[in-house]
Amino acid sequence: MIDRDRLQREFLTLATIDSPSFRERPMADALTARLRALGAAVREDAAGAALQGDAGNLFADLPGTLPGEPLLFSAHMDTVGPCLGKKPRLADDGRFRSDGTTVLGSDDLAGVCAILEAVRSLDEDGVPRRTLQVIFSVGEERNLAGAKQVDPAAIRACEGYVLDTSGPPGHAVNTAPGNRRIVAVFHGRAAHAGIAPEKGVNAVAAAADAIAACRWGRLDARTTANVGRIEGGGATNIVPDACRFEAECRSFDVDALDALAASIADRCREAAARRGATVEVSVTAAYETFHLDRKHPVVRRFADACAALGLPVTLSPGGGGSDANVYARHGVACLVLACGMTDVHSVHESLSLDELVRVAELARDLMTRA
Repeated sequence: MIDRDRLQREFLTLATIDSPSFRERPMADALTARLRALGAAVREDAAGAALQGDAGNLFADLPGTLPGEPLLFSAHMDTVGPCLGKKPRLADDGRFRSDGTTVLGSDDLAGVCAILEAVRSLDEDGVPRRTLQVIFSVGEERNLAGAKQVDPAAIRACEGYVLDTSGPPGHAVNTAPGNRRIVAVFHGRAAHAGIAPEKGVNAVAAAADAIAACRWGRLDARTTANVGRIEGGGATNIVPDACRFEAECRSFDVDALDALAASIADRCREAAARRGATVEVSVTAAYETFHLDRKHPVVRRFADACAALGLPVTLSPGGGGSDANVYARHGVACLVLACGMTDVHSVHESLSLDELVRVAELARDLMTRA
């Protein structure tokens, strides 16, 4: 059975380790030691070098005695900021919290700890389980950067579970949007803003025109768009000759997604032409969509495990990406499981110990099912 006290200690221990994106070395070393203590063959790929980080993705193979192909369990090692010097504690209400100056790190240490405890408890109890492949990725919070470096040939499983979303145990994401990232760099011509503004070409104004010409926010039930960053110009007495903005769009419909990204790029070119500027626009696929039907074996196994544990099952679309989006491109059908964390990506993040125990119980049950 799941050891509640051990799980509590494990989370508090790992949560004190600094693990910002691309600086996951201490976490990778701690998890490598834990996986090897479980008898896993562990290797680290070259994602760290490729991403100018200090650690790669961890792959752990855990042979089992039950029949069936290997089953994948995955979580990520990195944490969004502010995450340096975390001081996690278990509050009187049974929830883990930070001291309020940093995030807690339950995104995604809740998933990491649940996976480790599930394997430990099964092996201690002598309960047969499936052969498992565990992947702990780096750089997930940076547009799934670590998972994108995974060699598809290194993934031995065709089905699996990514423990990495908010909500109570029993909740899962079975479909998620694709994402296109747009970067537009406008080039104008500098001039004195008071003496000869007519000799200048205002790059900031061109970028503003482009942004104003686009629709942002929730465009329909399946599609969103956001401009998140703009920078350019300098002193107010200089017509700015450069401006750059970054935007994204997401949709569950791939054709609509690509059409929307192309439309934003077109508005940039049109605005630049009207202002006499030039623009360079790049559109890159941050990640692709994935979808699992409710009848898929991965979903059915999850529903059966929840029923056995008395957990209500809820499936819903996700609004963001996870490593499951990347694994899906490699032919691995993954469901994204909720880990009990709330208010992630903020200093108000918290995690219920009771729910973390339930997540570990759920992972344990999944590891034993055909």
